[in-house]
Amino acid sequence: MKTFRDTLNKKDFVVTATLPLKPSSNASHIEDAATILAPCVDAIQVADDRYAVGHMSVLVAASIVMRRGVDAIVHISCRDRNRIGLLAELLGAAALDVTTLFLGRGEKFSKTAPMRSKGVFEVDATQLTALARHVGSDSSLVSNPGFCLGSFVTVFDPAEDWAAERVREKLNTGIRLLQTRPCLNAKLLRRYMQKIVEQKITHQASIIVDVPLLTSLAEAQALKENFKGAPIPDNALQRIESSNDPVREGVSVCAEMIAEVRTIPGVSGVNIQHWGAPANVVAAIRLANGE
Repeated sequence: MKTFRDTLNKKDFVVTATLPLKPSSNASHIEDAATILAPCVDAIQVADDRYAVGHMSVLVAASIVMRRGVDAIVHISCRDRNRIGLLAELLGAAALDVTTLFLGRGEKFSKTAPMRSKGVFEVDATQLTALARHVGSDSSLVSNPGFCLGSFVTVFDPAEDWAAERVREKLNTGIRLLQTRPCLNAKLLRRYMQKIVEQKITHQASIIVDVPLLTSLAEAQALKENFKGAPIPDNALQRIESSNDPVREGVSVCAEMIAEVRTIPGVSGVNIQHWGAPANVVAAIRLANGE
């Protein structure tokens, strides 16, 4: 099985999709989704329990995805585990031959979080990255050159003198893959990426744009609530809300954004974030490819 870590270095433009895990997700659901997505994506991202709904372990889900012949990118955050728990996750990822990880601090529990709990946050994102680098440096656990480590950035309109200091701090910890928060604003993304390229960030890290596939106004509102500052233009929401077929319109909006992202210098690929049927992701990718 080709790893995403290797594919990222060989392809000009990669495509991944997020696996939408729910409390009701079981092995069959994940296998079916992986089978549908496999012909169109280079990897499937398995996100940590951002919304605190209480779904299955991301490592279990990743192992099911990889069993279907698709590489899995695993997200690990500091919110729900202490240092020992995080180390266990990293060692488990290594044992499963996971080679790409997205690491982050994790979001605080919202007042409306389904699972009432307290965040741990014993380790911060920088310490988690250092821990992952340590595990990845042991060639008996992870094949050379170790884990490909990723983190997240938010697209915004940078000032003329923006020095990308926070981005550089991530790179200095060993991050080599940056994925944006959900973005459907191509003009804003183009300005952001212009600065990223000018700052030569792309010499040190690959940039993936997270493109949401929204199939209802409720999904869009939930996205904006959970991803503060996510650039989702009102006209995109209006198109979905006013359409007689919001699912089809959401697929079209997503496909148009993917096609636009392909033309932006410095971008290495897209991730399609979705909460519905994986067939919609396939439809968006094919539409973006002109099929």
